[in-house]
Amino acid sequence: MQYKNSLDCIYKIAKNEGMRGLQKGLTPAILREGTKNFFRIGMFDPILNLLHNPKDGRVPNWKRVVAGSLCGVMGAVSCNPFELVKTRLQSAASGKMAVGHQHGYTSVRGALYSIYQADGLKGLYRGSVLSMGRSIVGSGANLSSFSIMKEYFSVEHNWADDIWLDMVCGLGSGIISCIAMNPIDVVRTRYYNQTYENGKGTLYSSGVDAVKKIVKNEGPGAFYKGFFPHFLRIGPHFCCKILFIYFY
Repeated sequence: MQYKNSLDCIYKIAKNEGMRGLQKGLTPAILREGTKNFFRIGMFDPILNLLHNPKDGRVPNWKRVVAGSLCGVMGAVSCNPFELVKTRLQSAASGKMAVGHQHGYTSVRGALYSIYQADGLKGLYRGSVLSMGRSIVGSGANLSSFSIMKEYFSVEHNWADDIWLDMVCGLGSGIISCIAMNPIDVVRTRYYNQTYENGKGTLYSSGVDAVKKIVKNEGPGAFYKGFFPHFLRIGPHFCCKILFIYFY
């Protein structure tokens, strides 16, 4: 089955598979967020304080980017097995709904076991370099832009440091993060979900090879496929995350 656009995809999945189809991969997604954000969010302030003494005044923007990027790398390494499984489970379908390669997983545990049996620990960390690159770009953009925007509005425009400021900055940083991450997301999804023989991809031999083939066959615009649903996930995600941190 072909999808004309993001809304058409949502409609057809809901029509043919119901709400359960739209929630495929929820369990590994939860596991991914838990392992990733333990480092990505929890380590941002400690690392930033190591890079810059708060007594020395305002933090330079480059230090915020470095702190965010380091947190992103740690989060990417910790969550890659769940990211891999989530991508493949979300692509799972049968009959006319099937798009791309079908790995035949029925559960998170079964998927992890199957990957480990076939390719060992290396298989679980397939694509981890792409994930680290995505997190360097995404977390660097997200965490630093949130910090910069919040400081700008509160210091330069005297906005109250409250939940509304956090939500505005969270949404704004989500847009910047999506723009930065989407090309790597496209490449990583293609690389994750191809078939593998003897530990090697049958379509793309590496992330660089995937980039070359996407540009050659589909043009640069292909790197922003799925941008709208990406933002529909990232925008509310960042806002809810900020709300949780604000209240707790």
